[in-house]
Amino acid sequence: MGTPVHRSWPEVLADHSAAADRSVRLTPHLFHSHPAPALARLRQVTAVNSPAQDSPPPKPPAPATTSRRRWWFRLGALLVGLLPLILFEAVLRVSDVARPADDPLAGIGGQRPLFERVGDVYRTARAKQNFFGTQEFPVAKPTNAFRIFAFGGSTVYGHPYLNDTAFPKWLELELAARAPGRQVQAINCGGISYASYRLAYVLREALRHQPDLVILAMGHNDFLEDRTYDNLKTDSVARHWLTERAASLRTVAWLRQKFSRTTAAPRGTDDSTTTAAEVDTRLDHSSAGYASYHRDADWHARVLRQFEHSFRAMLADCRAAKVPVIIITLGSNLRDCPPFKSEHRAGLSPAQEDQWQRHFDAATAADLRDDLPAALARYREAEAIDPQHALLAFRIARCLDRLGQPSVAREHYLRAKDEDICPLRMLERPYQFQHALAAESRTPLVDARTLLESLSPDALPGNDLYLDHVHPTLGGHQQIARALAAKVHELRLLPTAPAWPDDARRAAYTTHLQNLPPAYFANGRRRVDWLEKWAKRHKLHEETLPRDAFAWLRLGIRQYDLGEAQSSEASLALALKADPRTAPLLAAHGRDLVAQGRLGAEIIKCLPAGTNAVPAGR
Repeated sequence: MGTPVHRSWPEVLADHSAAADRSVRLTPHLFHSHPAPALARLRQVTAVNSPAQDSPPPKPPAPATTSRRRWWFRLGALLVGLLPLILFEAVLRVSDVARPADDPLAGIGGQRPLFERVGDVYRTARAKQNFFGTQEFPVAKPTNAFRIFAFGGSTVYGHPYLNDTAFPKWLELELAARAPGRQVQAINCGGISYASYRLAYVLREALRHQPDLVILAMGHNDFLEDRTYDNLKTDSVARHWLTERAASLRTVAWLRQKFSRTTAAPRGTDDSTTTAAEVDTRLDHSSAGYASYHRDADWHARVLRQFEHSFRAMLADCRAAKVPVIIITLGSNLRDCPPFKSEHRAGLSPAQEDQWQRHFDAATAADLRDDLPAALARYREAEAIDPQHALLAFRIARCLDRLGQPSVAREHYLRAKDEDICPLRMLERPYQFQHALAAESRTPLVDARTLLESLSPDALPGNDLYLDHVHPTLGGHQQIARALAAKVHELRLLPTAPAWPDDARRAAYTTHLQNLPPAYFANGRRRVDWLEKWAKRHKLHEETLPRDAFAWLRLGIRQYDLGEAQSSEASLALALKADPRTAPLLAAHGRDLVAQGRLGAEIIKCLPAGTNAVPAGR
């Protein structure tokens, strides 16, 4: 390594002055040719030739406390801005004003609460009483209480009657008798025309009321509204949480009460049109409701996907709340309910349609002559052209049924239901989905459809077990309740006696029915008339008329259930006169009426000879 050269400070100073002089001489030329690059090069030269001590000292970094003070200032400003709202919320709470449950329009997104607090009890909100029966239960749940919430549509409601004869009420009586010392209450959350997505909101509300058991019985109503509900699937967990928190604020309830222009229908009216937030079925629009239904496979698929989504969500909500669930799969009237609307399959040419119509007309003529083999043959020819016509499937089923082929007839009855353009009865897909979901999630299930089918000759229920297209008879509701009570006992959800003696059950049923208003069943008849008018049943009135003795028997049973004693007597007389084989069936039904608490036991001595079970045959 060489020896360093030591220079005197005058030599260093002279070199520095020369370098500075060169930079000054270069500057005019640099700025003249390229001003911007020149400025950059000038800065580089200055930085190289200037001593380090000539540069300004760097600023020290800002302390962390300054940043924290800035955030505290912002938070304080926010709190000062919110202070009036916080104070207003506090005043409402101290004054006990504008409870969220008291607000008929509470719930973000237009969803109203089903129950409102009235003193020490929760009661069905007045705004909901056009769709739900009036229910009431204590705010403070008794220590010995067993609280059940049953969710569904008009079947759970008890239509065409009221909650007093729906299966939740019979279940309450059964469990109370089998579990003495426990206060059993079954709260009926059956909403007329309520689809599954609406019931999902009701369930979330009910889970705050400490249920011991939830019953889900849905599937008939999801095609009533002209919606697909896809937007509801996008609600995130965070958004749902924020919605729930906002709905719990009394300030929100107060603002809704003061500024909403929507009013509820007066209590006791029959007007079911309240607000857009409530059910708005397509059939409620008389001018275009029925006509708006057309064959639409895509819409069907979307609605069914939404039903499955809502059902899974309700089950998940119950699981999260650790509340036991029982699923009920509902059935429908197969034998005596023709489809509400039929259309041809897509792609049918005019020539094919003309040919189909000729076969159908010829079959109809043979059917009216009771020439069933000829009618069936011509119906089959029409079926080869268009197998998707719902009324055709029903006609084939009825011919096969009358010819003594019930198992084949059943396939066509089910097809007629599934091909119905106006699907007011549960389709096969949601029925099968509920069974699959119950198995997948290990959720207990009561198959009410199969249960009622087992009580009907040939497992083909009609007017003998359904009062219209889907609503079970009073006896049908009692049978569903008994199956539910057995399931509760099996699952050990409530310690109960293994059984309720038949005599004690019959006495309890009789006492309960005697306490109903005198016009209870006659009012049910009027509601059925309204329902059939609403569903445009008159368009196919001739299809509902009895064609044989067994159909007259089923009609007489239905008329008796609806309080039409004289009409029932006439229909049953026609049945017995036309075919003596109806006598044992009538005797069996008489015994059922005794078990239901509707006839005295002494009537059994007057019944025709027969077995205690429903005899085989039609």
